[in-house]
Amino acid sequence: MERFGYWRVKAVILAGGRGERVRPITDTLPKPLIPIKGKPIIAHQLEQLERIGVKEVIVLTGYLASSVKSYCNNFRSGLKITCIESDPDDSPAQRLLHSRKKIGDDFLLIYCDNYILADADIDAVLQSESGLTFLIEPRPEGNISINEYGLPKYDAGNRKPENKYVELGNIRIQSDKFMQIVHETQDLPLALQRFSLEQDCAAVEITAGFWSVSNLARYLKLINDRKIVLLDRDGVLLEKMPRREYVKNFEDYRPMNENWNGLRILGKSGVDFVIATNQPGVATREVSETFLLRLHQKMVSEMLNTGINVLAVYVCKHHWNDNCDCRKPEPGMLLNAISDFDIDRDETLYIGDDDRDLLAAKAANIEGLLIGNDHSGNFHYPNTESALKSILAAIGAVE
Repeated sequence: MERFGYWRVKAVILAGGRGERVRPITDTLPKPLIPIKGKPIIAHQLEQLERIGVKEVIVLTGYLASSVKSYCNNFRSGLKITCIESDPDDSPAQRLLHSRKKIGDDFLLIYCDNYILADADIDAVLQSESGLTFLIEPRPEGNISINEYGLPKYDAGNRKPENKYVELGNIRIQSDKFMQIVHETQDLPLALQRFSLEQDCAAVEITAGFWSVSNLARYLKLINDRKIVLLDRDGVLLEKMPRREYVKNFEDYRPMNENWNGLRILGKSGVDFVIATNQPGVATREVSETFLLRLHQKMVSEMLNTGINVLAVYVCKHHWNDNCDCRKPEPGMLLNAISDFDIDRDETLYIGDDDRDLLAAKAANIEGLLIGNDHSGNFHYPNTESALKSILAAIGAVE
């Protein structure tokens, strides 16, 4: 028998928002796929649900739905995982109503950006017999108050000092009235507020903390034990096109598997990645910005599915005659990445395939390393796998 045996309870993960407060990560990676401790937050959630004994999970997607679906389809577990896509601009209430028949009236509602560290906290929520049970944490200003009878009341407005708790998702719902209220209000916070005013609810206080990717500052604190290595794109991740030709359709998209293999090994050693690439084809109008973004979203998704975590892609779209400060060998993109992700210059390096990449690294005051067969000498290697020892030494990581 499963640890807690909640095999009849469906888990519903809200995973469709754009995650504006976690940009630039979410430009190419949807929020549920943001990595923590080497794997996406949704992986931690799915593994926890399986440990607890939940058998069925419904993931409500929207923004970059294909990336989420691809990851879930490749996720190895005994869970039945169903991804249901709706419009990226839909609200959480609209996503729930869109899948109302599939969800039913008895489910655990999870936010994709919070992971609860203690299985026992989720267990306590699932044990509740109330029509709605919140998982809460004490805060100076919150959205949950507890009345004189010990019953929680949800406040849909801004957080206030008189509300001493915040709810963290993982809401157990077992009432046919809830979805009806969602339908009538067309708003999840208003539905929670109204249900808690009209019905007796319960609350469970968290015991062991949680991880959150609700904003970039909070996320960076979670990954401060990981190293970040900067990468060029063409000639390192994708096969390079002839001079002044560009990847302008998916037929030209050819990953360099020999380099991805080395990056996968680095990922297992505690390394995440940021890409910085010159793409003047946008300025020459040979590459559309829409295609370029879709290309990077596809590439980042495929890298994730092979165990390589890319946190962001920085692109210089200027013409080579524009004299900008971001086109390599200028260091602008590298400096922006170092600033945005609070990267220690002594614990990173830039991996490229061209002497301009080394010049950009030097100008950013970080180490540089070249990949490819056209180079020789120190810090020149045929592929990333052959360079592993040098990379790990440069970033101060243990092999």
